[in-house]
Amino acid sequence: MKKHFLKFNENHKFIIMCCFIFAGILMSFNEAKAYIFEEESTIMHVQEMNNNNKQDVARNLKAEQTGEQNQLEPVYTDEAQLTTLVYMAFMWSPQPMVLPKPELPAKRVIDPADPAMPVLAPRSEQILETQKVTATGYTAGVESTGKTPKHPQYGITYSGVKVRRDKETVSTIAADPKLFPMGSILYIPGYGYGIVADTGSAIKGNKIDLYFPTTKQVYKEWGKKDVEVQVIKQGAGKCTEQMLAELSKAIDVYKTVPDSWLDKAI
Repeated sequence: MKKHFLKFNENHKFIIMCCFIFAGILMSFNEAKAYIFEEESTIMHVQEMNNNNKQDVARNLKAEQTGEQNQLEPVYTDEAQLTTLVYMAFMWSPQPMVLPKPELPAKRVIDPADPAMPVLAPRSEQILETQKVTATGYTAGVESTGKTPKHPQYGITYSGVKVRRDKETVSTIAADPKLFPMGSILYIPGYGYGIVADTGSAIKGNKIDLYFPTTKQVYKEWGKKDVEVQVIKQGAGKCTEQMLAELSKAIDVYKTVPDSWLDKAI
């Protein structure tokens, strides 16, 4: 008798568990049907509003033609309200709503190995004259000037400014003052803008020397070339650090020498 009672309890527990599972499935099904019914009702409501709108518009048009202004019907054309209703229908839908991921602008990646943006060549109306010259490269070291880094005048040009090489703005160059006075601004194709700030015993006539920081750069980037340089400013016989700073800032902004700077007296 005791064994039969235990067996009856086990069967009873199994039946109760099955009933709970079935009830859960039935509730989920009814909930999904309720969601679907609500979604369909909302969409039908939107369609009904559109139909009523069309009827109201027709009645208003007829009233205007007959002059019966007091019979005009209100017309509801609030598209924002309709959009909200449709959006709510999707929100209550049993199916998950997947919103599109916003596209973010691509992050700009700066590669330090890329060359700097080159300066722009002067406009034709800025060119005073064109001279064909032989251009070589030089450094501030012993191989070009006979000075070592310990020399008090190492890297100092004849005009008193320090040598500089800047592809994005302006570099110091050496020339014959009789042809290109100190402070003259030249555009050298393949090199950029140069201001005459130095001289040299071998730089006479149609010869110019372009400054580079190292001998490796002299041979790799330039060597010796015959080029046609464009003179855009005749110097007044001097070149100062202030002139270099102002010219460098102007080219850095405009990527060329602006007319306002060329009109300034040097």
